Amino acid sequence: MVMLRRLKKEDAPLMLEWMHNRVNNDIFQTNFTSMKKEDVENFIEHSYSQTNQHFAIVEENDEYLGTISLKNIDQKNKNAEYAISIRDIAKGKGIAALATEQILKYAFNELQLDRIYLCVLNINKRANRFYEKFGFVYEGKFRNHLHNDLGYHDLLWYGLLKDEYNE
Repeated sequence: MVMLRRLKKEDAPLMLEWMHNRVNNDIFQTNFTSMKKEDVENFIEHSYSQTNQHFAIVEENDEYLGTISLKNIDQKNKNAEYAISIRDIAKGKGIAALATEQILKYAFNELQLDRIYLCVLNINKRANRFYEKFGFVYEGKFRNHLHNDLGYHDLLWYGLLKDEYNE
């Protein structure tokens, strides 16, 4: 069983595991390799507000498996940005899907949002398929928007409206 809970300082070492993973940093918009335990603990301390809500993904034993977020929550316009990152040990087990189902229910039912959006690098093919499976609709791209060690990349934008979401 997968659950979401508020992030705790004890999650910091396991958060650093995915942040320092070279493969992750090639497909994320932000390079996290310079993050230190103190940086992550500071992030955790400020991880929950009206505009940004970051949750730990955990199983019954409360082990941190990843982070799932609603960022830039805009109650006036009823939208927020979705983000997820998980540890390698959690990949391929359906954990990201279960956590995504929970955060979307929370966004649409509890926060009463009308739209969830996200952006992803064009080279992150696995993520693109994952988002489309959940009904996110491709809305456009920012061409050559980001640069990393692999070169320039397009940033793809997806959105999901409440009336398109099937629980």
